[in-house]
Amino acid sequence: MRRHYLLWAIAVFGIVGTVYGVYLLIYHFNHGNGLNILALLLLIFGAFALIFFIAIMISRFIARTKKKEEPVPPVEENVPEEEPVKEEPKSSIDTESKPEHIEYVPRSKEKHESSSSSYSAPTVYVKQVGYGPLLRVEGNRILDMRISTYYRIENNMVMQEGYGPVFEIRGNQIKDAFGGYLYELSGSNINKVFGGFYASISGNYIALFDLSIKYEMTDSLNKKQILAVAALLFGKY
Repeated sequence: MRRHYLLWAIAVFGIVGTVYGVYLLIYHFNHGNGLNILALLLLIFGAFALIFFIAIMISRFIARTKKKEEPVPPVEENVPEEEPVKEEPKSSIDTESKPEHIEYVPRSKEKHESSSSSYSAPTVYVKQVGYGPLLRVEGNRILDMRISTYYRIENNMVMQEGYGPVFEIRGNQIKDAFGGYLYELSGSNINKVFGGFYASISGNYIALFDLSIKYEMTDSLNKKQILAVAALLFGKY
């Protein structure tokens, strides 16, 4: 939000500086005062501010256009496969020899063990409404699709793979691993620990306090996953 306000402040300064600088230059030339240094400086800085603002807006427009053109990867559903029950071949038993003890496993138990062994965590995508997926959550692993970086939740730490700890989860709060507290989960709200209400959770949607940005989750997440997702989406402050 601070960057947003700063960008518009630069735009206002650029417009005012350019217009007022041109006005002062014309005024001093008409009154025979020659070139006014203050007017020239206002015109130069105002023009640079306007050019900077226009360049930022063009780059944002190009970035949004590219995001819209990127195809949304399909959500794969992991369906546990059932292993076929193997039937033991029948063997002839000699009536004169002592019969061997054969233990049979019920089909229901065998099916249950097969399905539980092939179970894996579901894949959940977090995407910005109107654009596309930003994060992919698979159990304790999170892929930031914007920068192709993997994170892993280990106990109460969020680790960046190949780097080290970046966040620490303490109860309903998440903090910078080497800094201060960031966000806390309170009911259906996500608050800044030092800043108050920041976003709300409704069903599988997360919306900022001013409704300027809305995110959609393809499935529900647990508390640790939501805190890690909030820190990655909203960043540090």
